[in-house]
Order: sequence, then C-alpha cells, then structure tokens
Amino acid sequence: MSNNKLTSFHKKLLAWHDPDERPLAWKGIRDPYLIWISEIILQQTRAAQATPYYYKLTERFPTVQALAAAPIDELLSLWQGLGYYSRARNLHFSAQMIMNEFAGVFPTEYKDILSLKGVGKYTAAAIGSFAFDLPYPVVDGNVIRIISRYFDLELAVDSKEGLAQVNALVEEVFVAKKAAAFNQAIMDFGATVCVPKNPHCHTCPLQENCLAFANNTQAVRPIKTKKIKRRTRHFNFIFLHSKDKIYIQKRTEKDIWQGLYQIPLFEGETLRKKGALRKEIAKTWGHSFDVEPIFTHKQLLTHQVIHSIVWEVQLTNTSFDKSVDALWIRKKELSQYGFPKSLTLFLQDKSLI
Repeated sequence: MSNNKLTSFHKKLLAWHDPDERPLAWKGIRDPYLIWISEIILQQTRAAQATPYYYKLTERFPTVQALAAAPIDELLSLWQGLGYYSRARNLHFSAQMIMNEFAGVFPTEYKDILSLKGVGKYTAAAIGSFAFDLPYPVVDGNVIRIISRYFDLELAVDSKEGLAQVNALVEEVFVAKKAAAFNQAIMDFGATVCVPKNPHCHTCPLQENCLAFANNTQAVRPIKTKKIKRRTRHFNFIFLHSKDKIYIQKRTEKDIWQGLYQIPLFEGETLRKKGALRKEIAKTWGHSFDVEPIFTHKQLLTHQVIHSIVWEVQLTNTSFDKSVDALWIRKKELSQYGFPKSLTLFLQDKSLI
C-alpha cells in the first residue's frame, strides 16, 4: 500500500473522530490512576457494563493510596459480578507495588507502567498516551480487526506471524505526535463503525482505501485458526444454614475465583445424584446430611463451562466443624463478601443479598 494511503488512514480517522460522540465516564481524563482503573475493568468487560463499576470503585478508592490500604476482600466484594477476578487481585497488588516502589506516585515511564501486574502492552499504551502523551499505539481486538480489514490480511491474527504483521502495520499508520487522539479515535472507530459483525462499511470514512471492502472480505477478517477449548466442570454447592447464619469458605487454591467466598463445594459429575453426594459428604465431614437441590446455574467462562447445583442442608445449630478460611456469618453480612456469579445469583434468588 502506498505512503499516501497510509497517511490517508490516520488523516481520515482523526477527521472522522469526535471525542464527544461516544461519551464515557473515563474519556478525556488525564489522571493515570483513574485511566488505569478503567482500562483494567475494560479488559474483559463491555463499556456499558463497566461504567457503574468504574464509578463504584473510584468513589470508594479515589486514589492509589486508598486502594493499596484497602483489604482485598473489600475490593473483591465490590468487583462482584464483573468476573475475571484476577484483574482485581492484580489491581490490589500493583497499588501496593506503586506505594512501595514508586513512593505512591503512579509511574510515568512506559516500561514502569508495563511492570505493573496485570498491565500488558495495550493497557500500558493506553495509560501512557492518555495520561502522559507517550508515543505508543494501542493494539487490542478492535485495532487488530480494523487493520486486518483495511489491509485485507490473509495471515491468521492469532499466529505469531500474523500478529507481528498487524503490529508492523499499526506502526505504519500510527501518529506518534498525536498518540492520545489517534488511540482514542481508533478505539471508538472499532466500537462504532468497524464492529465485529455487520460493519458499517457504507458510512465508513476509510472505505475508499479499505482492501477488505474492495474484495468483499469484511465478514471473514480477521482470520483466526485457534478454537477455544472449554473444560466442563460440575460444582455441587452445599447451602449449610442454621437460623440466621450461613456457613461460608474462602477459595484459597490457585483456581478460578481465588480469593472469593463460597458455600462448601463438592466437585464431580457423579455427585449430582443425591445418594452419591450424601455418601461423599459423610466421607468428608463425618456427618450424614439430608440434601435437597434448590438452585441450578450454567456459567460459561473463557476456558470452562461450570454446571452448578446448590443443595440445601438446614441445621439446628452451628456446631458444624470449621475448617481453615471458613466461618459462620449472619445472613445480613453476606453483602460484605465477594462470591462467584453462580452463588451471587443464588443468593439474590433467595433474597439473601
């Protein structure tokens, strides 16, 4: 593609972009801490869903000092419903890192921003360009899609060679002197015009030079070859309660939802039958309980499918043996703890939170 067409890309993109056209709570902010919070939330979350969480988190933790000083359980409780909880744990870890290694001041250099846990090249480029005008382009799924279509790339973008090709072409069209404006423009363009399905090609400012439009290949760009394989898991949660108290445990192992709370869990497809579950409970706890299924839920994660059943066990007292990281809490205290989505929905269904 000629230099004129490369130049045309950023000129038309910037001419098209109106910063006020797609208002977002974090748009135009120069505070790197607030930008960081928004970008971490947006890593696996749509903007519409992210907005209330952004307000909630920044109101409770207006500064990096406030976030670093907060208990991780409080952050996880506020994060409840967003999923991908490692993002919250990384935020908390990095806030403490900023306090310890950067004297409580958010780093201003790209390499230092990139050193924060949970911050990759895209997030570092977004923070660096929006807060400090650092000359780094953002390259996320939106940008990969735009570049793949504009240049009609035939290499799979989930291959090493394909991604390298995309990165090289982004550098060709990027405007370092207008990094913040370019990055915001291309992000908005991918969210509103060059969308994944049914892109708005006939109103696209880049249409004239878009090779995918010329070749009618928009629908099959970008090319991806890798398919996500999902592991199926069967969770049997035991809702142990006595009067106004509920028995909960903290998930401490390196697995999904680490650091969140749950009601006791027995995993296994064979345990979805009442008899088998009762035997396993008796074997594990030394108590034979009558169990009744009261709630089911299916949750799709990136690499897992979780089939959950909540079984009820009503006790007359709270003398049930406690394990490490387990406790009896009052029902009115449940909102103070962070639970996985399936259990949050269960608790809401039973009007417990």
